[in-house]
Amino acid sequence: MKYDTKHVTKSRRITPWTGKSDSSSLESFIDLCTERDYEHRHPSVIETGEAEFLNSYELSSCRFCGSSLITKEGYSSTGVRRYKCKSCGKRFTILTNTIFDSRKLPISEWICFLLDLFGYASFNMTSKVNRNSSNTTKYWVKKLFLLLEGIQDDVVLDGKVWLDETFIKVRSEDIETRPDGKEYRGQSRNQMCIGIACNKVQSVFLFEGNGKTSARKTLEAFSSHIKEGSHLVHDKEAAHGLLVSMLNLTDESYDSRKLKGIPDKDNPLDRVNDLCDLLQRFLASHSSFKRDSLQDYLNLFSVMMNPPSNKYEKVKRILELSFEKPILMRYRD
Repeated sequence: MKYDTKHVTKSRRITPWTGKSDSSSLESFIDLCTERDYEHRHPSVIETGEAEFLNSYELSSCRFCGSSLITKEGYSSTGVRRYKCKSCGKRFTILTNTIFDSRKLPISEWICFLLDLFGYASFNMTSKVNRNSSNTTKYWVKKLFLLLEGIQDDVVLDGKVWLDETFIKVRSEDIETRPDGKEYRGQSRNQMCIGIACNKVQSVFLFEGNGKTSARKTLEAFSSHIKEGSHLVHDKEAAHGLLVSMLNLTDESYDSRKLKGIPDKDNPLDRVNDLCDLLQRFLASHSSFKRDSLQDYLNLFSVMMNPPSNKYEKVKRILELSFEKPILMRYRD
């Protein structure tokens, strides 16, 4: 995955008077307050006390070759315990070959970053609030997306399951037109189909492809995410029929056109309709994203929607995953 460094952004600690000797007293004061606020939001790794927390983890294998023949060997300059592998001879810490490898900013800033995301802040807003450059935020987002790859793979819905689709338009530069120059309309190749399934506990969000869904797309997307013999609640989309048959589902279907105007509490599709609405709002807050990354955004949204409900517990889950999952991505990758 290549990280786009074409557009370089200015540091959010710089004012028009930074480094100037002829600034007025007011200009110097504004510059000083800006610098102090930046330092408050960006403490050094040592100042955060994260070494003590990281050293509470005991590694059982080498971060490079996986060998269990490892020994403790002192500490890094930031106080994090080092290990040495007797098999490959390499030295490493708990952060080696993780998304935090070679980081310059403390993990505490990732906590703030994740809390903002789980609080439905846009990436742009997160960048501004935490006084990070937009490039830093984009880099962290790419790391997060790598970490969340496959996060929905093990979700299997059972009992009463709701199923529906929603669509997001391709970016303007990717719109395809008919031979007469007019744009294709309706659920055409210019619309990206997202399948959404949920029960009363969990939900799954999957990109099915461009254009209208089909029996094959629906089956490929959800055959491993809905338990055989469950009860499916859906609209009268014909493409759902094969899924119902192959998984031996019982089902009840409704004409969505006849449900318009019905109060939510009386709408049998309200649970999945609500998720469709929330997803559309989420994607709208990131409207300029590259559509090639749609499934990455859906994975993030699934973390936001699924248990645990407390955002601090979600942050804990992501950090634990980051220490367990070997992913290495450097700033220029």
